[in-house]
Amino acid sequence: MAFIWGIGASWWFGLIAGVLLWWMNMRRPHPLSSRRIIRMILPSLVVIWLSMMGIVAVVYGIAGLIPEKQRRVTFESDWRLMAVALSRYTEYALSGIVIIFLMLRVSRAE
Repeated sequence: MAFIWGIGASWWFGLIAGVLLWWMNMRRPHPLSSRRIIRMILPSLVVIWLSMMGIVAVVYGIAGLIPEKQRRVTFESDWRLMAVALSRYTEYALSGIVIIFLMLRVSRAE
């Protein structure tokens, strides 16, 4: 379910990013090949994914430190929602930075 919701919450960002990268590539006198652009993108995707998983792991770890007697009734759903929200917002922020970086890289590639 998390996989499906993750795609549902992120597809629009990928669409915007794809259009921006396509536009930047088409402005070049000699557009780069799709393979070359994918090789540029893959390391960024790995970093973003690792960051999101790190945030989820940290939130899960911190939540596990709270003694059971001090937990509210909604604790289980609260910390899971918080982990997802933090990772999702981090994804959007990092992706925005990465898209700008990749657009510059595509425009200046030789």
